[in-house]
Amino acid sequence: MTPNRGILLLAVLLLAACQRGQEAAPVAADARGLGSASGPGAEPLADGSERIWSGVLPCSDCAGVDTRLVLRIDGARRRFELTETYIGGPGETRFSRSGEWIEGVHVVDGESLASYTLDPGAGAQIFVLRPDGALELLDAEGRPSAQAVDYRLQRL
Repeated sequence: MTPNRGILLLAVLLLAACQRGQEAAPVAADARGLGSASGPGAEPLADGSERIWSGVLPCSDCAGVDTRLVLRIDGARRRFELTETYIGGPGETRFSRSGEWIEGVHVVDGESLASYTLDPGAGAQIFVLRPDGALELLDAEGRPSAQAVDYRLQRL
């Protein structure tokens, strides 16, 4: 490969890397804590309290996944409990897990939204907080689904 082709190839690869993930890019977390988006239901969560969301998410082989997410803050410790019940599916239908979560900010369609990452670094799930207080589950690349409204949990 000639030096000019090598430089051209490197430039193309760098440009492609800059374009990838531009749709929902994470940025630094807001210091106000859980609920840093504006709107009803989006106010910060006080230390020692919790916030709960619930809804039915789509499922490829069942009627839906009844989902309940609880986020808690206790000092510097941030814990979650996620319960998923598969509606009309075969076999065991209820799964629960808990772990740690972190807060960040994702830019989705040009809008900066608070984001909550469950089990960061280990098959993480990312939710963004919409201005109406709903949480929206992002895909594995951190982008909203084409049917984003179907992937929302409502605040209780």
